[in-house]
Amino acid sequence: MAKKLPEDVVFQTLLSLPVVSLLRFKCVCKSWYALITRPDFIREHILHHRSPSKKNKNALFLLDRIDKTTNDHLLSTLSYQTLRVSLTQPLPPPYSGIDEQFNVFVVGSCDGLICLSDASAWKIVLWNPATKETNVVPESRFHHLPSNYCSYSNAVGFGFDSKTNDYKIIRILRLVNSDPSGPYYESDLYSLSTNSWKLVQSQPWFDVPYFFIYDGLMGTRTYTNGMASWRAQGDCEDILSFDMSKEVFLRTPMPAESAIGSGLYDWRDMFVLNESVALAFRIPNEEQSEVCFHIWLLGEFGAEESWRKIYTLGPLTGFDIVLGFWKDNALFLESADGRLFLYDSSSKEMNHLQIDGAPMTLQLMTFMETLISVKGGDETEEQDNS
Repeated sequence: MAKKLPEDVVFQTLLSLPVVSLLRFKCVCKSWYALITRPDFIREHILHHRSPSKKNKNALFLLDRIDKTTNDHLLSTLSYQTLRVSLTQPLPPPYSGIDEQFNVFVVGSCDGLICLSDASAWKIVLWNPATKETNVVPESRFHHLPSNYCSYSNAVGFGFDSKTNDYKIIRILRLVNSDPSGPYYESDLYSLSTNSWKLVQSQPWFDVPYFFIYDGLMGTRTYTNGMASWRAQGDCEDILSFDMSKEVFLRTPMPAESAIGSGLYDWRDMFVLNESVALAFRIPNEEQSEVCFHIWLLGEFGAEESWRKIYTLGPLTGFDIVLGFWKDNALFLESADGRLFLYDSSSKEMNHLQIDGAPMTLQLMTFMETLISVKGGDETEEQDNS
């Protein structure tokens, strides 16, 4: 009769396997199922595959785009090492098959979970593409305001609270009623562990009655180290960030105009570079035929003096957007016609990755497959007890 393997040996063996294998091995026996679905094993599996020796080997890129021909909303995963597409799939229910897929956005990705939102940020879904689980986030109290109130979402973000091991969604709302003094702003926060919303006491106040968050409903392309960030315009333009653990907002001034060159740039993009917030200032020449991208890196949230310019890309022709960073100083760029390119800033080489989408629809972020469940609150407890 074969001897049973010690549990610690089974634990360490399973820990080294990819998610696709673990999903299959859940069916081997009850003890393996119980081990693979344990929260401590799932968290340890993430940490193991995020270790320096494993990080790039297991990392993926998630590419969100609209198909040029069919207008279908597609999500593709790309190998971090080869940049080849490993899987392309449509949006999950309740977004799959709807006509207005242009109005569905990837808010963000964290530990294998993807947060999706419609254009109003009222219908929000958490999705784990590896396990195929989805969770339609419940309504908050702002869905049921008195009839003399109107509410509009200004921004939405998604991230992880490392202090409580919880995944959270932050939403900034503009509320309007009959008060002639103008609108006011509130923020609510969703917790996956409780599957519920609560009011955030910290508010992103600006010194003006109105403020605007650029592309806020398209999510946070710059989630890093527990901070979700957007470009925001109030009395001046700042980086507005939300700390998922402390549950407070923080404003970071932009680099000084004197350092950038006032009036020279016509657009700026935010992305993540080496786990830090980066800004790409798009500066065209006088004829508007070529552009340079000046890349700045933020050293510390809240500290204007911690911005530093790290390099300049270009001059380039036919490129509008910096999407993200790859190893060895290479950057992903979207061309004016929606094609994805990789630009090596050292060799000045430009490579088309044979991937495209409708112009201005490409969104790129890092991704890793995990076993994290998107079922929150009582649903998680029911699963654990089953």
